[in-house]
Amino acid sequence: MNTFAKLRRNIANSVALILWPQSPQVLPVKGGAKRRTLVIGGGPVGLAFATTLHELGGDDMEITIADGRWIFDGRGIRWRKAAEGVNRRQQVVTIQSLVFTRLPVAVRSAIFPPGGYGEIWPNSRESPARLGYPRNIRIHDLEDRLLALAESQHLHLHPEEINAAELSLRDWELVVIADGSNSRTREHFSAAFGQADATPYSLEGRQVVDTVLGLQVRSGMPSASTVILTIAQQRFLFNGLPDGKGMLYMRLTDEEAAEVRGRVPGEREFRPCIQSNPCQVTWRADPSRGAFVCAQRGSEFTPADDPASFLWPRVLEGLKLFGIPRESLDAITTFPLAMTRRGAFSAEITPTGTPQRVFAALIGDAAGVTHFWPGRGLNRGLSSAYALAVVASRVDPAANLRSADFAEFEGIMAQLQSRHQDRAWRAMVQMRAGHVDSTKAIIRQAITGRRADRKVLLREMHIRTANLAAGLKDRLPSSPVLSELFAAYDEVDDETLAVLVATGAWETVGSGGAEVDVDAILRVTKVPGTDDIR
Repeated sequence: MNTFAKLRRNIANSVALILWPQSPQVLPVKGGAKRRTLVIGGGPVGLAFATTLHELGGDDMEITIADGRWIFDGRGIRWRKAAEGVNRRQQVVTIQSLVFTRLPVAVRSAIFPPGGYGEIWPNSRESPARLGYPRNIRIHDLEDRLLALAESQHLHLHPEEINAAELSLRDWELVVIADGSNSRTREHFSAAFGQADATPYSLEGRQVVDTVLGLQVRSGMPSASTVILTIAQQRFLFNGLPDGKGMLYMRLTDEEAAEVRGRVPGEREFRPCIQSNPCQVTWRADPSRGAFVCAQRGSEFTPADDPASFLWPRVLEGLKLFGIPRESLDAITTFPLAMTRRGAFSAEITPTGTPQRVFAALIGDAAGVTHFWPGRGLNRGLSSAYALAVVASRVDPAANLRSADFAEFEGIMAQLQSRHQDRAWRAMVQMRAGHVDSTKAIIRQAITGRRADRKVLLREMHIRTANLAAGLKDRLPSSPVLSELFAAYDEVDDETLAVLVATGAWETVGSGGAEVDVDAILRVTKVPGTDDIR
């Protein structure tokens, strides 16, 4: 019966899309005492919210998720492929155990099937030993698994982008905005949410923007060694799975970032790429052309073929540091990263005094981007999704929503913003000789300035690395080998060593301290012997 009902619903959705391809009003809505919720954005955070709300609210919730990156193929909803205009995200993300153990068991099991994740990072305050190690997973896999769960829960899946200006608010009581950092929906309702403020994340009146190069690779180095090498400096970051597949990130100077561009063979002008959906600024290795090629524009990544490039040799040095053969570099992606502070995360989007009130809430990157260098971006997003699901599930579905219903959600979002963005800001800037400067500027100074003798640089990195390895050896899933780490430094040139020394190890003193525990704040309790929330 469930299969037949699901097939009938998918056929109805498909016919509706043919007849009214631009109309959000055709989204399926049922009557009765159910909380009618629309989730705009079907990425990992939007899907995590919807599936969690279903588990907590059950039949009291009528949930629809809309995303233009999906397509109905006659059998069900699936993600569009590259040829259909969508580049799926291949990055490996780390989810802390204090975050994933709070999710309902059905959601947690869907995200982490047996053998479907890796553990390489150490226990910490956000992943205490009693809850287990952090878990690594590809975003691509996370999205696929949550979409499959949403289908099995019989949530309404709408494979179309929502135009907020055409949205019929009378069909909904709660609109959850989870469509990314450049959310058009949030901007449409900016009068309700207000504008974000970049001032707290600026230096000398200018917002600090990092450009990070993402290199899709496979490292031959053991996971414990890649972790120690990563936290010993702030130029390169490797995050992957135990098989070595993952992403090597490289923080760029402004001069290096200016080199990140493509050109179509035979054309004189460069084709700058922008970070927007569906293009993710990705050039993939094309053996037939002997170049890294952008499938969306047909451009080739020019630094890889430019003998005068100052960026490309530094990319190759990063590969050598992490034991990555040149031929294991499969794709190149850019990520411009900057942060702002928001003052509101929920708002009434109908005029004040409207009898049938409609509220909206921001989660994920729509609520604010956290610079991912300290590894907390998706954790903040999943925590926001879980918090909103718990809060929404506690409200009587037969009652109109009120601003007071979101007070706890606002408090949690403010804490998450403060905690995670403070940590990230301390990775974007550093104190040098009594002056605060951006980390990317420190990298530039190390490249252009005078540097110490190679022996001095090696000694500094050996001491720093040995101290980190000793402090973390009992907290890691596997133990690092110092001789292997020291050998990695021998592989790179003097300039790279100078940059590693200058950027310093990850900052942990100022960014340490207690983490945001959503369950504790919301006074969530579990039924003894189960994972059920009450």
